[in-house]
Amino acid sequence: MARVSYRLEGGVAFFPGLAVERSFETESLPRAQQDALLELFEAVRAHRTGPESPTTRRGAADQQNWVIEVRSSSGVRRLVVGEFDQDPEAQELVARLRDCADQCEPGQEA
Repeated sequence: MARVSYRLEGGVAFFPGLAVERSFETESLPRAQQDALLELFEAVRAHRTGPESPTTRRGAADQQNWVIEVRSSSGVRRLVVGEFDQDPEAQELVARLRDCADQCEPGQEA
């Protein structure tokens, strides 16, 4: 179905090359969870004027950003969510990504 990857970038303590990207195949999740995750990703993307336009508070200069990519047969879709993002759906998406990646890692049950 799709491969989802995400990584944390930016912020005061960010060192390029040391950031760890996490990835998982949506097929390793139960069907309902796959659909819910991809629908949430698309909903957050739809609220943005561009794929790299996170909604942040003013003065959040050294914030970190979650860079999220979904690769499927229809192409690659990218989204950036800032740590101070004011969109509750974007915050939920980041939390779900972490849960799904943990669930899909070897030794974890899907």
